[in-house]
Amino acid sequence: MPTMNLNRIQEIAARQILKMAGKDMRDPRDYNEIKRRVIVRNNRIQAGWGKQHELFQNSEYFRSSLFSGGQRIDFTFKDWQPSMQSANVNLARGVGNQCYVLAKQMINQPMKVLLSGPPGVGKTSLAMAMLNYLANEGFSVMVVSTMELSHLHDDRFEASDVKERLKYLEKMMKSVDVLLLDDLGTEGGMKKNPKSVRQDMQELLFRVANARLDLNRNEPIHSTISTTNLSTDKLAGIYNEKIISRLVPHNHSQIVEFDGLKDVRK
Repeated sequence: MPTMNLNRIQEIAARQILKMAGKDMRDPRDYNEIKRRVIVRNNRIQAGWGKQHELFQNSEYFRSSLFSGGQRIDFTFKDWQPSMQSANVNLARGVGNQCYVLAKQMINQPMKVLLSGPPGVGKTSLAMAMLNYLANEGFSVMVVSTMELSHLHDDRFEASDVKERLKYLEKMMKSVDVLLLDDLGTEGGMKKNPKSVRQDMQELLFRVANARLDLNRNEPIHSTISTTNLSTDKLAGIYNEKIISRLVPHNHSQIVEFDGLKDVRK
């Protein structure tokens, strides 16, 4: 059965439960809470129609992803090897466990998560493992490299179809259950002291981050995972404080710090 039909079944079931519970279907927090319950409850039924992983890879959201360099990454928690960090195995095991715990928590509670640390230490890999885990729980997922997104903004002046693609990407980024913003901050430059991010990118990310929050309750209604090579202070130096407030977790337990691990890229 196509993914779109599965999502439609979840949508209808969520509305029915909301109606029976006497809750306000216009309240995004109530609606998404019930929807998550429906997703978890229907996982085993969906598994009978095919592997969740295959549905994830072929979903409209995932197919709309923007990967760094156009190269799709596939990674699971089983692929994480702390032994590759021979000088700090315990730290590597710790960040892997923290990401796993956060992914499990996201099943019942949408949240903001930040993976921060130097290049090549596995931030994107573990973020992808989180997406794979949540996709297998029935959530829609999407990856967006902020650097590639910035390149699209450059191209929109030369290619007429890029403007429409940007509108479509924004729509998908606003509504996907779990969004990964990969390498946040690289669009400000690759130097140690990046410059302020271009205004059109800031405006786009503000609209996306805003749409993923319940502004009345000041709580996420969809989960957002961000990876970055920059400290939160440096992110605040290149992005408007309103964007940082909407993307960077206020709860430190939702920040995974990779400082101390070495670059393992071959």
